[in-house]
Amino acid sequence: MTPAKDIETERATAATTAAAARLSSRQEQDRELDHRLANSLQLAADFLIFEHTRVTDPKARAALIETAERLSAVGQMHRFLAAHHQAGGIDLEPFLREFCGLVGESTGLDCQLEAEPVVVDAEVAQQLAIAVNELAMNAAKHAYPWGERGPLHVACHRKGATLTISVADEGEGLGRNFAAKRQTGLGMSILEAIARQLRGTLEAVNDGGARFTITVPLPPSPAATPGSRSFSAER
Repeated sequence: MTPAKDIETERATAATTAAAARLSSRQEQDRELDHRLANSLQLAADFLIFEHTRVTDPKARAALIETAERLSAVGQMHRFLAAHHQAGGIDLEPFLREFCGLVGESTGLDCQLEAEPVVVDAEVAQQLAIAVNELAMNAAKHAYPWGERGPLHVACHRKGATLTISVADEGEGLGRNFAAKRQTGLGMSILEAIARQLRGTLEAVNDGGARFTITVPLPPSPAATPGSRSFSAER
């Protein structure tokens, strides 16, 4: 190899090494940010729980507790994002499996996940986790008596250029005149906002209980990393 080619090779190697270092640094910064957000959200949730003990109005107390539960769940989600972040994004299968375990503990539901390895941006993973949490809280409130360990089925699959995630219970189902777009509760507003942010759709049907499905477009899927591995919507 000529000296000129040696220099060219060294420059290319140095550029590759520098790019890898920048990527590693950015990933570390993202993980640190997720940890800080998780801690801040948990602190805010603790403040709300403390405040609810000083409030006498039942509706206000319930609203404070529900808000605290939302913040706590989002905080845990950021911890999971930090733990599962990889170069290509977030593999939804292990991320949702761990998050569904948390959802089961917080709602008392038997949260069951059916998912395949699908790598998405952290922002997409975050929004979908919030949606799962909202729908789980909804099922705990409306499908089953609160604290009853009824089943909650979460499914996540890629179909070509779209990703579908559905959350279904085995409760009494939706009301005869239920329409997602006509609901005014905070939970449904959150779900509609998530669908809009992800440029997707939200569908609600009766299917042996209530089934909510969010469908979002995805870019071409990067290969999942080898070795990777189941919040309140008022009706």
